[in-house]
Amino acid sequence: MHRIRVYQELCKGVELCGICMALCPVDVFEPSETLTPRGARPPVPRWIERCTGCENCMLYCPDQAIVVIREKSEQQQALEVDQP
Repeated sequence: MHRIRVYQELCKGVELCGICMALCPVDVFEPSETLTPRGARPPVPRWIERCTGCENCMLYCPDQAIVVIREKSEQQQALEVDQP
């Protein structure tokens, strides 16, 4: 599973932007129910288990407000340990 961090202080919100929601191939995001101090409604990674780690949200965010942290699978970790 991957982790997604949305920096709300940088995000313009889904009403003014919404690129992350439009480009996510598996619909991970939904609009927040609350507003930020700037009055924006940022995206919330509500269905994180769907995330494929494609990083479209992070790559295309014009405000660099999203970070995708790719978690290594158990198989990848085992390969690293087994290599000399």
